[in-house]
Amino acid sequence: MRRSPRSTAVLGVLTLLAALMALWAPSSSAAPAGQVLASPDLTTYPQGDNSYPRAVRLDHDGSSGQTMLATFARRNQGAPSSLPVYRSTNGGQSWSSTPISTITSHTSGWDLEAPVLYEVPRTAGGLNAGDLLAAGTAWKAGDYTAQKIEVFKSTDHGQSWQYLSNCTQTSGLPNTIGHGIWEPWFLLAPNNTLACFISDERPANTATNNQVIGHYTSADGGRTWSSTLTQDVAFPSDNLARPGMSIIVPLPNGRFMMSYELCRDATDADHACEVYVKTSNDGLNWAPSDSRGTLVQTSDGRQLLHTPYLAWQPGGGPNGTLLISGQRVVTGPTGNKAIMSESGTVVFANTDLGTGEWTEIEAPVKTDPTGGYNPGEPSCPGYSSPIVPRAGGTDFLYLTATWLGTGNQCQVRFNTGGLGGPVGQVTTPWVAGKCLDVDTNTSGNGRAAQLWDCSTATGQRWSVAPDGTLRAFGRCLDIDGNGTGNFTKVQLWDCNGAGGQQWRHQSDGSLRNPQSGRCLDITSGGTANGTKLQIYDCNGLNTQKWNIPS
Repeated sequence: MRRSPRSTAVLGVLTLLAALMALWAPSSSAAPAGQVLASPDLTTYPQGDNSYPRAVRLDHDGSSGQTMLATFARRNQGAPSSLPVYRSTNGGQSWSSTPISTITSHTSGWDLEAPVLYEVPRTAGGLNAGDLLAAGTAWKAGDYTAQKIEVFKSTDHGQSWQYLSNCTQTSGLPNTIGHGIWEPWFLLAPNNTLACFISDERPANTATNNQVIGHYTSADGGRTWSSTLTQDVAFPSDNLARPGMSIIVPLPNGRFMMSYELCRDATDADHACEVYVKTSNDGLNWAPSDSRGTLVQTSDGRQLLHTPYLAWQPGGGPNGTLLISGQRVVTGPTGNKAIMSESGTVVFANTDLGTGEWTEIEAPVKTDPTGGYNPGEPSCPGYSSPIVPRAGGTDFLYLTATWLGTGNQCQVRFNTGGLGGPVGQVTTPWVAGKCLDVDTNTSGNGRAAQLWDCSTATGQRWSVAPDGTLRAFGRCLDIDGNGTGNFTKVQLWDCNGAGGQQWRHQSDGSLRNPQSGRCLDITSGGTANGTKLQIYDCNGLNTQKWNIPS
């Protein structure tokens, strides 16, 4: 959660923040905003902030996976930071209007932040299937002399919580940035060992590691913990590397996958925090710890930046689907990355257990602006947005923090979304080697649909969604102005349910728009790169025939 390059940047610009925030305005968008889970009352608490959300689906409460719990860090609202717990009984579609419980620090007067919620999957080592664990970083915010990763337990599905232990703690340290303990995560490993993963800055004052990811273990259900941290991701030969924000999920092949961000100290944070995944056979041994794993990227080199959150769900293919969120989408080398326009509107998906390319699908809640770390930018929007698979395996709950328009202050929004359908290129028999393409390979509304040489471009990766839409960059193939007449151009636009975004693949290979009764057509039978597409009377010609992913 806390990183020295980000923290110092924020601390250094507090006097400028209010003036600069007026310049940091979100762009207009027709995309879904989601619904508000919780927003601070800025009239009563002008500095109030709700951010860093977390959620979990309960599989052991008799609800067939319909119960979900969500929490977040509730800051600057008349009391030390705490973790309010909300409940949904319909798979995340709606939530309790007030918390069913609130977790506060076991240490009087301390703040509790950076939460995790975890349902124990089976009875083992002092825990029962369905018990809940929660944890967060406890400290007096801004005082770096002492911190704890406090662990709590619920045996009544989140209605009440009892303090259990400290996974680890610090005390007697200098009041300076650089030795924090952050971002806990739990895993009950196959050998029934409970692991508490953290991001650990305590090596930062050495000549080697800057920050590491590691874990402590417990054999008695979290009442006591090992005294030594096992390092899982660490780069002792690179004292600028800062791995952090680990999320661990089980895979259907019995292995485990970790996502994490790899930041670089002394580098502009907006260009440095790349997202990686690595795997383990047992969830506890991630050796070699200095192996980065695999960079998460699309076929044309788009990557996520900052605060990843990984999930796996069974739908979407024989290996299920991995989904991962991040604060921004970028392309380019470390230190010189370009922020892409689909930032805040997509999550990445992979149907081969993390091997090969990732594709973009629509995020159920749009984050605009996305969080940043340069002077004047709020960092809370989109900071670590959780993805929770819903029962059934093909759709998911998504939560994210969105900016309130002042300070570094956010509210938590939620929505549900789906995996979409088959993904791939859309080709035509009219001309070999040409694909349905988004002009300039960027995601802005109004980008023309055209022909272009088939390539690895994300703008040629189309998802055939169950709702009848064709999607790239998480947006829909759209008829301009929802028009119905011949020659109306076809473009990319935010998915909005309009009739001009519906396409039916006919037996002759044409793509017919039911609203207009017309077909997707290559203008004037062109074959050159950049030939624009339109709708036109269906005529059975090859200029209207398309091969779509299946």
